[in-house]
Amino acid sequence: MIDRSEGYFETSDGETIWYETAGDGVPVVFAHGLGGTAAVWFQQLPHFAARYRVVTWDQRGFGRSSNKADRAGPVSSTSDQVELLDHLEIDAAHLVGQSLGGWAALGAALAAPGRVRSLILSSSTAGIPSLNLPPFDVGPVRAPHGTRPLGVHPAIGDRLALIDPARAYLYQTFSTFGQRPPDAEFATMLAETTHEPSVFSQFEIPALFVCGSRDPLMTPAHVRDVAQRLPRAQVVELDLSHSTYFEDPDTWNTVVDEFLDSIR
Repeated sequence: MIDRSEGYFETSDGETIWYETAGDGVPVVFAHGLGGTAAVWFQQLPHFAARYRVVTWDQRGFGRSSNKADRAGPVSSTSDQVELLDHLEIDAAHLVGQSLGGWAALGAALAAPGRVRSLILSSSTAGIPSLNLPPFDVGPVRAPHGTRPLGVHPAIGDRLALIDPARAYLYQTFSTFGQRPPDAEFATMLAETTHEPSVFSQFEIPALFVCGSRDPLMTPAHVRDVAQRLPRAQVVELDLSHSTYFEDPDTWNTVVDEFLDSIR
């Protein structure tokens, strides 16, 4: 039996953020992407909670978290991530960020490096400026679309809907909960929110980048390019699309397990 709790905390600017914890041990905090909520980690939380204290949370405007001031975005996600650590009295944690969540995880690591044991950035350039390549293309996210066919979502590619239509549909529904800005607006914010290259010159936090060979947005080339700015970074490429953790949770969980074991 794994202990679990959930609750809300109020941010310094008056928003209400929902979070969940499960398990005991060294904390691992998961920040979801644009297509999800905390619930999108359902294939990770039971797995990692067997050995760690797992924390998931709804970013403001997503799921059960408020967005009363309409300031949802990568900047507010960073401060919310740090305030969540404060609220839960977590001195130091491994931070996991998927796509959009990478901005929260890396932002927190830059704001409070002593409180971050490691970074796992999944399909995310996390606001790290490109070194040799043009910035990633937000076109696939900004492209207009009507109601998509059952189980179709650009973040999970084409294969999942064929081999597991129920799980593909589940992913499709996650992005419908909350009062967040539209995808196109969020994509623009992400592309415009980058850190100065100089902040990485003394960056000593070990980092794992997980990317997907079939990802049209955060391509492996872009991920490998920005990873060069982090002195202690490693990159693992999987034959998957953007949401590697969701498409093949067993492989993704194993990769992250091995990384966390190496940190311990």
